[in-house]
Amino acid sequence: MREIPGKDRRSEYLRGKRALADHDPVRALRLLRIAVDDCPASERSELSRRLYWLSVALRRLGKDGLAVKALASAQRLAPRGPARDAYERMANGYGMPKASCSEHDDYRAFCSIQIRRYLDGVPDGKFSGQNEIDAVLTLIADTWVRLAAARDFKSASCDEKLKAFRTTGIDFPALRERRCHDSEAILTVDFYRGRLRSAEDRCSCGSGLPYRRCCGRTRLPYESERG
Repeated sequence: MREIPGKDRRSEYLRGKRALADHDPVRALRLLRIAVDDCPASERSELSRRLYWLSVALRRLGKDGLAVKALASAQRLAPRGPARDAYERMANGYGMPKASCSEHDDYRAFCSIQIRRYLDGVPDGKFSGQNEIDAVLTLIADTWVRLAAARDFKSASCDEKLKAFRTTGIDFPALRERRCHDSEAILTVDFYRGRLRSAEDRCSCGSGLPYRRCCGRTRLPYESERG
């Protein structure tokens, strides 16, 4: 974060909001990203507001996944602020952008988990081309059809569905060299209660949301693990 005089610290933020009012989300996005970067982490309420308006710009540009990511961070900083209400409206039970129906929500969560697992196993963490993308997505879709036929997810909780999605393995073909990695699930622990954390437990960050919708939300394939 670069040093900016106090009276100028809100300049990009205010200009970004003005750009939104002028129906220029591209300019607003650039200014609001600077405003977020320039806000000290100690100013939680101010940072939450800036992240909220950043999410507005992202959504107007059709970047719903990144908008939800910004809102997730904003509502953690200010659980009673406007970002919480916006996050509740925009995010599903997995902490991802809401789809048109719960079945699509389930498939997108499953697909994201499996894509991230596949990319974890390739050296550069990226697809090499469209043929590889098509092959991986076809395998994931075929596996989903079999899984959905074998399991009744309509009455299952998000916690139960996430466990099923994460324990379902796909034998991806050797499309190219893959690195060895530990495929075991990462276990999160509630040290205060002395047990493993459930996806339904309240998040330890203090947001009041279930862990699966906050710090443990299912991230889209292009999202970083942090933020």
